[in-house]
This record gives sequence, C-alpha cells and structure tokens, in this order.
Amino acid sequence: MHRQSFLGRFPRSPAGLSALGLLLLISLVGFFVILLLRLVPHYIDFRKIDSVMDGLAAREIKLLSKSEIREILTRRYKINNIRDLKVEDIVEIERKKDEAVIEVAYEIREPILYNIDVVLSFGQTYSYR
Repeated sequence: MHRQSFLGRFPRSPAGLSALGLLLLISLVGFFVILLLRLVPHYIDFRKIDSVMDGLAAREIKLLSKSEIREILTRRYKINNIRDLKVEDIVEIERKKDEAVIEVAYEIREPILYNIDVVLSFGQTYSYR
C-alpha cells in the first residue's frame, strides 16, 4: 500500500502575503500607530494632573481660598508641562464644613481622519480633610 503525504493530496498554494495583503497590513498597523500617537499624550497629561492633585497637602488646601488654590494648581500645571488645559476650565472647588472637594473633569476631542474624531472624557474627584 502506497502512503500519500498530506501535501501530496492538495495542489501547492503560494505561501506568504500578496502585495494587496501586505498593503492592507501596513495600512492597519499605520492606523493604530497614528491612533496611539494622538491619544497617549492625553492620558499622560491626565496622569500628571492626578499626581499634582495627590501632591496637594490637605492642611494647605483647607486654609487657602479658591483663587489661591487655582493659582497653585496653575503653577504646578506649568511645572508639569500641562499647557493645553486651563485650571479655570477643568477644576471645580467646593468647600464643606470639614473638607474641601476638588473635581477635575474635562473632555478632549482629537481628530483622527477627515470627519472622524475620538472624544476622551477624564474625571476625578479629590477630597481633602
């Protein structure tokens, strides 16, 4: 009995990518690289804002007025190279009896292609007692 190999039963097909397949793969990889390059800086900025807010001392916040808090945040944002976001636009300060609550909330619309945009929403509430 003659044994036939697996490859012998089917006609040999070319292996590898065609030119069209390669172009599609390069386009897909390029799209995701562009997406990463446009979106990652906004997440980095939010992490910087989070670290600034975590670095505020509760005693300091409780003693300062709202305008003084905004001034401190503006200076710290500049130090951390957060220049696209203004403290007045993204920060809400609320005073309660025994605490100060600061809410950071904003959205960024990042254009990707033609009329396709990505909207990123960031928000965090910080309580200082």
